[in-house]
Amino acid sequence: MSTIFVANSFVASSYAASTPVMSANQSTSLSVNSNGLDSEYSPWQYPIQDRQAEALALPNLRGDSLSFAEQHQNKLAGEWSLQRINGQAKMEHDPWVQETIKEMTWRLNAQARQQAPLAVVIIDNPSINAFAAPGGLIGINTGTITAAKSMDELASVVAHEVAHISQRHYEHSADERKKALLLQIGGMLAAIAASAVDGDAGAAVMMGSQTAAMNSGMAFSRSNEREADRVGMQIMNQAGYNPRAMVSFFATMDQQRQLNQSANQFLPSFIRSHPLSNERLSESQSRAQSYPSLSLSQQQRHQALFDLLYWRVQITGKQVTPTALMSAANNSAGAKLALLSWYGEQQRFIEAEQLYKILDALPAVQRQALEPLLSITQSQILTEQNKWTQAAQMLAAQQRLYPERRDLRLYLAEALTNSDNPTQAQTLLKPLTQQQPSDRYAWQLLQLANEKIAKTTTSPQLAKIATINALRYRSHDQLWNARYDSALTSLTQAQQLAEQMQASAQASSARPLLANIAQEVKNVKTAKDYKP
Repeated sequence: MSTIFVANSFVASSYAASTPVMSANQSTSLSVNSNGLDSEYSPWQYPIQDRQAEALALPNLRGDSLSFAEQHQNKLAGEWSLQRINGQAKMEHDPWVQETIKEMTWRLNAQARQQAPLAVVIIDNPSINAFAAPGGLIGINTGTITAAKSMDELASVVAHEVAHISQRHYEHSADERKKALLLQIGGMLAAIAASAVDGDAGAAVMMGSQTAAMNSGMAFSRSNEREADRVGMQIMNQAGYNPRAMVSFFATMDQQRQLNQSANQFLPSFIRSHPLSNERLSESQSRAQSYPSLSLSQQQRHQALFDLLYWRVQITGKQVTPTALMSAANNSAGAKLALLSWYGEQQRFIEAEQLYKILDALPAVQRQALEPLLSITQSQILTEQNKWTQAAQMLAAQQRLYPERRDLRLYLAEALTNSDNPTQAQTLLKPLTQQQPSDRYAWQLLQLANEKIAKTTTSPQLAKIATINALRYRSHDQLWNARYDSALTSLTQAQQLAEQMQASAQASSARPLLANIAQEVKNVKTAKDYKP
């Protein structure tokens, strides 16, 4: 099925540069043996640093805390942005990639904020860009992942955005600044729509909105950027990442700026609205020297995970050629897994089986370093062959080891639904929608599970309840795609079926369903009527 994730448009473009993706044959792994696999380190272990180069300078939570009304408005604005961008931006939909970026983001966020992020989203776009918004909305482009050279460089981008939120650079802005931010939202929406037809037109629209937004005093903007750099480094240090990586990623951005200027191309939106000045570069480089380097073991752990992430993004985004992938697989564990995935997509199951056997026969420590991605990849090859039960068994083994992981729940729920265990799939999915109401993939899978129950159950009452719930879950997916009228139509259909139940002997089952539907209708109408 098509997997879709939420995005945001309440954009504070802090890292943006139009850049081609890293060449597909560029190796990003830290190879330690002929298989390209780290035989000693697991990428899933992230020790927290206890060194403190400088204390975090966060806002006074007592005197400067936001009122309940302000927090509520931030939440509504973030949700409004999620709903609209979700239907207009091409998203990186892979649950494992999402889980990896989310884990890193939450670790960084926890160093500076008590509240969890509203959402962490990944847009499938080759340009370098990341953004943050009031309410804790954080997003990043896939181009930022492929332009980075390490997990620490990627963490530097996210830490910078977390700093924008923790320092409340928007809550304390003047009215003019807030108006400019709203203008950026409109520009982002227009640019995405235009770029679907003409990339240059999209860039021009975005540039126009950014130019208008620049009327709000550049000095204040530069001050915010320097503070986000400083606090971002502190956040990285406390979360166990290398603050010096921020400087190296700045160098990548500065190189792209110079290339654009020499080619007489439009400057990226970030450089136009938040110039990457020599002063800022110098300050960051000087500050980074106050932090010690990571140990070799920490560097290897980070790089092992980044190798998996880089190549997973390459294969899911179809950004790599088969020739380049096969060449990289000689030295990269991540490329080997990406090649395994590619074999499955191409229905080359004999070659996929041969490669999986090689990986599965690795020493336990080396093999474990690839999990759970190895099992996820192999399960997807099994589903390509309609071997859903075998895929479910493989995923269930990993899910028992990592019960907290969202990606494993999603993959396993899909396999269970297709192997005639939709009720068990529901049990896995419902906690995800409670934790993250905007999780469209979970809502989609809940809809499919209930449709399967309605078709296969021998109980007419259970079939009707499952049909009602399938319509309700579809409405949630439509809500987070800003398809408000469609969501209301789905809920109206669910309500009619529930009212029929209420008029029959099944009245006791209908009452809670009608109450839920009434609340959901209210939520959709509130979202539809909201204007930031």
